[in-house]
Amino acid sequence: MKNDFVMPILALSLICFVMAGALVLVNNVTHPIIAEAAIERAETARRDIIPGADEFVLVQDERLPGSVVEAYTTTNGAGYIFIVAARGYGGEMRVISGVDPDGAIIRSMVHSHSETVGLGTIIFEISDYHEAGGGSLLDVDAVAGSTITLHAYRQALSDALAAFEIIRGA
Repeated sequence: MKNDFVMPILALSLICFVMAGALVLVNNVTHPIIAEAAIERAETARRDIIPGADEFVLVQDERLPGSVVEAYTTTNGAGYIFIVAARGYGGEMRVISGVDPDGAIIRSMVHSHSETVGLGTIIFEISDYHEAGGGSLLDVDAVAGSTITLHAYRQALSDALAAFEIIRGA
């Protein structure tokens, strides 16, 4: 009777122990690969924003707005990159923006988001359209169905320009 109770517990405990060990092993193998891929994606995104840049140097300045996650300057003076976190409708989104040495937005794009596909993500398409014409979403007053996302995106662009002013004035 006692054996009927103890053996299943021992068997399940052993299975859990083996599975936990397998997960640790898989994590140890894949973590460096995932980290390297993230670094590569970030570098590609920076190059997409400012194609003429030769290298990007991380800028660390405590005066930057709290929403600025990372800031970079180019070594050839082509501009600045700002990765800004903003709170959209679906949660946090990260907007990567390039600013030229004169303070104009070169290009911006969403690096990551959890916005509603279709409604919220239309902002990203509109952003590409306006930037192709030399404008930005700072020039857009409203987009039906995407008010919160638009506000968050515009706030991210404003924070990027504020960070630029801080770095330029340093």
